[in-house]
Amino acid sequence: MDELEINNKLQQAFDTLIPYMHYFFDDEIAFTMSTTTHFLRVVNSKNINMNAKPGDPLRPTGAAYECIKARKPISTIVPKETFGVEIKAIGLPVKEGNEIIGSIVLVKSLERHNKFVEMSKVLSSAIETLSETSSVLSSDIDEMTKHNEVLLSEVNDASDKTKNTDEVLNFIRNIASETNLLGLNASIEAARAGDQGKGFSVVANQIRKLSNSSSKSINEINSTLTEIERSVAKISEGLASTKDTFNNQFSKIHEIDSSINNLSELVDKLRDLSE
Repeated sequence: MDELEINNKLQQAFDTLIPYMHYFFDDEIAFTMSTTTHFLRVVNSKNINMNAKPGDPLRPTGAAYECIKARKPISTIVPKETFGVEIKAIGLPVKEGNEIIGSIVLVKSLERHNKFVEMSKVLSSAIETLSETSSVLSSDIDEMTKHNEVLLSEVNDASDKTKNTDEVLNFIRNIASETNLLGLNASIEAARAGDQGKGFSVVANQIRKLSNSSSKSINEINSTLTEIERSVAKISEGLASTKDTFNNQFSKIHEIDSSINNLSELVDKLRDLSE
């Protein structure tokens, strides 16, 4: 088969295939077809200029030359500086029997791919920051929960001690009552003794005054302790409610951590797929 016939055969195959190729790609694409020495067809796209025209010799660093030399399909990434946009070039040698008679090179833009990779990196960085923030927040809530439990324990202890004062007050109240009764009896006996019991009567009256004063103080103390007990009960209730809130938030943060881990795994898979 002479060179002209080979060229015609390659061009015929190329012309038949090219109009349909863009349906198979979401990215912008361009093509070249060549013999083993020079380009036969060059199809540029809007943003990809192959910097070649039919009849130009193959470039030693180009995908067409490389796939012919290697005698097998090759794939290479070409930087933006070469064609104005970063591309992936796939070179396929064309064979006639065992003889290589030319090449077809498909070039596709990596702009969309690179944007995808960049967005994956941004998302990955955001997830990492969110994960760190969540971890710090979880640690803070755990620490606050521990402090809350200590406070709740102290408040409950104070409440128990406040209740224990009831026994002391009852004891003092009984003493005051007995003292008052003793003073009353002493007053009766002093009255019976007449003039001889006047001094004793003064002492008896003082005892009764002391008893009445003690009873009044006990009532005031009891009232104050009752108010304190109510306040402690409210604080205890508030701390218990806060504990429940902390536990609920802690549970929610664990759910967020689980979601973050799932997102991170998804980003890793997407990054792998984009490579």
